[in-house]
Amino acid sequence: MSNPSDSSDMNPILPFDRTDDLSVQGGPETCLADRLVAHRGYASRYPENSLLAIERALAAGAKFVEVDLQLTADFEPVLYHDRDMARLSGADNKIQLLTYDELDRYSLHNPVAFSDRFEDEPISHLQHLVNLMLHYPEVTFFVEFKRVAIETFGVEVCVERALPLLELVRSQVVLISYSRALVDRVLEDNWRVGWVSDQFPASGWWQGFIRPPHYLLLDYTCLRKVDLATEKRSWPGIRVVLYEVADAELARTLFAQGADLIETFSISPMRKALGLDLLSFE
Repeated sequence: MSNPSDSSDMNPILPFDRTDDLSVQGGPETCLADRLVAHRGYASRYPENSLLAIERALAAGAKFVEVDLQLTADFEPVLYHDRDMARLSGADNKIQLLTYDELDRYSLHNPVAFSDRFEDEPISHLQHLVNLMLHYPEVTFFVEFKRVAIETFGVEVCVERALPLLELVRSQVVLISYSRALVDRVLEDNWRVGWVSDQFPASGWWQGFIRPPHYLLLDYTCLRKVDLATEKRSWPGIRVVLYEVADAELARTLFAQGADLIETFSISPMRKALGLDLLSFE
């Protein structure tokens, strides 16, 4: 598997203008379908994080896509979610233990969900995603640095290997992570950033960062005893992304409660179900 070539013509790093990108995307009254994030692409129908799943999500009209990023043993950034390769590749191995060339022996076919239907689907390099993104300049991509990559290689290596490739599409990218250290590191370079948390954070949570991240990503189940709309009023313009939702009625409820975006594996049917629904923003 040959390493993809990256562009040597990189845009200069500019200070980030905290523009309300949601209002830019859709205005004060926006179709709920356009507030959906294709979680790992169209993952209910195609292998998650594959270029095929991402392309199908874009074809379905997704305005936002989320993908996962890991590093190989030779520090090449690839799209992959799990800590090991059992579920997604049917292999007893790990991404961080293999070189990029060694990934040629494996595919990203998710045999648990799809048997051998996609057995030839390759594991994609980050550069392949960037090449695709250039054809969809209106789409925003949430790129998550997985914890296993940060634990194995450290924040600085992850950043140094991924950000130069993403620079060409910086305006389309939101970098996200559970790691506070990584969030702070990319905030220093003025990227759009999101922090992922398994629990609803305490009051003033954003003050633990060098400056507030642009997004907070949460499992929607952590809102059961939380008035999200009230909590958000004290936040400095931070948007909330909720995951994982495949039911249109639940999505409507969560949007009404204050969610700005909702991640779904089922981007096409969810977009169809919410296509006529509008949401107003102040």
